Amino acid sequence: MKILKELDRQSFTERFTTNQDCYEFLADLKWSECYRCKRCDSTAHIKGKQPCSRRCSKCGYDESTTAGTLFHKLKFDILKAFGMLYEITTSKKGANSIWLAERFGLNQKTTWAFRQKVQLAMKSSEQYPLEDEVHVYEFEIGTPQKGEQGRSKSDKKMRVVIAFEHRDGKSGRGYAKVIEDYSAKSLKPLFDTHIKNDASILADGWRGYSPLKEEYPDLKQTLSNKGKNFKMLHIQIRNFKNWLRGVHSYCNKEYLQKYIDEYFFRFNRRNHRVSILDKIIQRCAMHQPVTISRLKLIEN
Repeated sequence: MKILKELDRQSFTERFTTNQDCYEFLADLKWSECYRCKRCDSTAHIKGKQPCSRRCSKCGYDESTTAGTLFHKLKFDILKAFGMLYEITTSKKGANSIWLAERFGLNQKTTWAFRQKVQLAMKSSEQYPLEDEVHVYEFEIGTPQKGEQGRSKSDKKMRVVIAFEHRDGKSGRGYAKVIEDYSAKSLKPLFDTHIKNDASILADGWRGYSPLKEEYPDLKQTLSNKGKNFKMLHIQIRNFKNWLRGVHSYCNKEYLQKYIDEYFFRFNRRNHRVSILDKIIQRCAMHQPVTISRLKLIEN
């Protein structure tokens, strides 16, 4: 199901002008294969009381279109939710919660919580690992501290390992993970989750990569030479840092992985922008509901 032929604001606003438009689209998406009652497993249904809801003909259970999705118990109109999804996924650099609150006339904590839910839906499916030639590197986020250069330990720094497909000097798909330190134990989850075992992997000379060669025989290492041997990766690291600073200003370490997931959800679909809105609405529709308490809202 494709929402739009062109992903421009006018096309979006013409497609979704009322809450009813959103409910109808969500209902078609949610029950695209068939309706099945969550209580008695019956497939027979009639029209429910709520917009586009379906009532089981057998037991009478009335299921709303938002039940069992990330839109469950929204505190605002679903039209605004669709609008925020459009801004988050299609704006050049994304949209932070403060801007969304001003744009849609909502409380900042409300938009922050909704963004957190959307980021959960943006998490990688882990079904498409990087292949062919893959470059891996680590970097830090945080203010440089005097006397703490390189891979020094510091509670004020957040550490990340990143991997990109290298295609004739340009980047293909990419993924990244927050790590506690630079040991092989911390670096390995990125390899296991996001890189094929038979990929040709190039990492820098750090000793933490050496033990991984047992499972990744095509892993080779070379000196970074101040980034000159990993030019593409350094460009992508800089782009990510600029995005994080420019859009979100500050990110607590507890939530950094979610922002990484958001960035790469957008980045890996940069050549398929017309379908990116379809994908995020579909993921939100298929994701289990998340309560505010589970998001651990922080005071700003």
